[in-house]
Amino acid sequence: MKFAILGHFIDENHLERLPKEWIHDNLIVSQEFNFNETNGYILGIMLTAKQMMNYPKETVRQKILDAVLFAQNELDVEIIQLGALTTSVTTGGRWLAEQKNYTGFVNHGDSYTTAVTCQAVEKALNLFEKKSFESILAIVGAYGIIGEAVSKTLVSQFSHSILIGRREEKLEELTAKLKGSFETTVDLKTKDADIIVTATSHPKALLGSEHLKENAIVVDVSQPPNLSQEVCQKRSDICRIDGGYVDYPAKYSFSIPGMPVGKCFSCMAEVIMQAMDKQRENHVGSIDLEHLRKTEKWGEKYGFNLNELTNFGKTINLRR
Repeated sequence: MKFAILGHFIDENHLERLPKEWIHDNLIVSQEFNFNETNGYILGIMLTAKQMMNYPKETVRQKILDAVLFAQNELDVEIIQLGALTTSVTTGGRWLAEQKNYTGFVNHGDSYTTAVTCQAVEKALNLFEKKSFESILAIVGAYGIIGEAVSKTLVSQFSHSILIGRREEKLEELTAKLKGSFETTVDLKTKDADIIVTATSHPKALLGSEHLKENAIVVDVSQPPNLSQEVCQKRSDICRIDGGYVDYPAKYSFSIPGMPVGKCFSCMAEVIMQAMDKQRENHVGSIDLEHLRKTEKWGEKYGFNLNELTNFGKTINLRR
């Protein structure tokens, strides 16, 4: 079962970091990768994160569909993973799955991303000797695909949670699905949080130094990141953690441009594992927690693991 991972540029400089042989007229196409006799590609549309959010939705969707049909018709791809903002503009992948001229399967990869994010929160608590039942959690983007699943998984474990999103009615819908002590707000109310999980589709960093209490831990799932390197450098007390990275199995040594050696995004790992498992299903829209648990088992089966915590790809060492 052949897969393709579809993404876009993070910023205007992203193109310079790609191998020249990947760059074609209207599309980024990698060489063919092989994972234990399961083959696949990395594809990219020629739009930045800002353009993805600001261009007319129909224009962006057409570029995505054109790339997907190329993968299907020219590369014999059977399953597509929607990376970064390609999930947001296709309504969690549902729009793409409904297109009749695409006959393959769609996976946004957010189930395994959620699982790995929750693992990162647990590892961070252990690293800094914190207890969840004594800590305040904030989730930015709480009703999104990842944010909702993280909320369902973690809110009941913390003393109090602050669930943040832009639309009050969506936050209200979320509250009916949760147990525990929590509040909802449309304000970026993270100043009191000990641990912050960010999972938004915002095209640039959201969190500034003024949003972070002393010794705050930020598990940043968003791409582009919601907490910049500049803030991390100015605030040495803050610990930012890559929320979406996972380690390849030891026998693979792929180097993906812009990614630390030996690392890949957990959303990418999910579609690779689904292709290895030859599971012919769509995984779009809201996350099914049963499937989330299945992705964790896949990770154990195929050797994708969260072995260490990193910040922009660099290993985090205890310093406080």
